Amino acid sequence: MAPESVGYQAIADHYRRLIADRQIVDGQKLPSVRQIADKWGVATKTAQRALRALQMEGYASPVQGLGYQAAFRPHDFATLRVRVDGTRQRGEQYAATDEAVILSAGLTRTGGHEADILGIEAGAQAILRRGLVRRGDRVIRMSHSWFPAELADLVPELLTTESTPPGNVARIEAATGRRTEITQDHFAVDLTSLQHAEAFNVPQGQPVLERTTVRHDGLGVIEYGTTWWPRGVVLAVEYTARPDDQA
Repeated sequence: MAPESVGYQAIADHYRRLIADRQIVDGQKLPSVRQIADKWGVATKTAQRALRALQMEGYASPVQGLGYQAAFRPHDFATLRVRVDGTRQRGEQYAATDEAVILSAGLTRTGGHEADILGIEAGAQAILRRGLVRRGDRVIRMSHSWFPAELADLVPELLTTESTPPGNVARIEAATGRRTEITQDHFAVDLTSLQHAEAFNVPQGQPVLERTTVRHDGLGVIEYGTTWWPRGVVLAVEYTARPDDQA
């Protein structure tokens, strides 16, 4: 098999079917990054992205020091995939009177999940920015964004609680020359944690829309973020056909 003849999604699809069909049972150790790279004739970064895709969809979970194990929870996860060619505009557009607030920003030790997505050791430091958007007396958005720790020196604004144009990812790209090649968005309806219930002023356990986003430049993750919206907030996405698209 020629190197890179297979994309990470095809590899993820293969193992997803095996897990869903119970040919790989819940809790069974999955092949390592190196084993997948060798089997499929791809780079290790492609194999790693395939495993991360499985993790974000609930079909795999990381085990510290051991790689990944299968996770099959059919009543919790139903994945629908939509492929979009093009680039999603970063961030959301809000009313002029909405107030964006950065609650905290700084270097923080990562847990296993964040570290795995960023490709670092669990417990290593990364930049964490926490924020919200307030409309009048109502919070309509909360977010956490993780960035690699080495960006702290290159983009010092990431460590401040200021929120100014052109945005964090644009600053990173300008300072490093890295460019986002792939943006992965995963949406799910979850139940509010105590923290979100208090911020949204709703009873704990109310539904909340959760989006996880990973921005990747082909070499590594630039940003890993999670955003939450309470019930009653509509997230509208506009898609524009490119000139070369066929009807």
